[in-house]
Amino acid sequence: MSWTERVLASLSDRGHRVTGPRRALLERITRYAQPFTAEQLWLDVAAVPAEDSGQIGRATVYRTIELLVEQNWLARVHWSRQKETAAEGEHAYVLAEQGHQHHLVCSTCGAVITFEGCDIDALLGGLAKRLNFRIDGHWLEAHGMCQQCQRRSAG
Repeated sequence: MSWTERVLASLSDRGHRVTGPRRALLERITRYAQPFTAEQLWLDVAAVPAEDSGQIGRATVYRTIELLVEQNWLARVHWSRQKETAAEGEHAYVLAEQGHQHHLVCSTCGAVITFEGCDIDALLGGLAKRLNFRIDGHWLEAHGMCQQCQRRSAG
């Protein structure tokens, strides 16, 4: 079952409507090889309206992205480089699977590497105990230069 099919089934099971525009957005999202912004997604679907969904409004794009983030089907990444359709520091999104994930983000090319598992649970546990703070979750994202960009800059 594809990511789109799993998402649609999950949304339907949770009482959300599976509409033509929502399906078109999911299909477009799966075509991104790099992180994408909400504005970029809207511009892309506005440029080529889908036959079965018609014109998709900006509000539909933003609401759908928020729903997918809430349901853990998309992950937010902090976009740290200037792009045509992204302001400095704007959030971008990548496909996610259910579960605990973290990201390495290349500041040069924008590649996002997802990894599971983290050794900071003990650190956070100690911090929470020391400061009497209940931690409900965390978001780990490291920025740097991917292997390919390192090779290009060294060559």
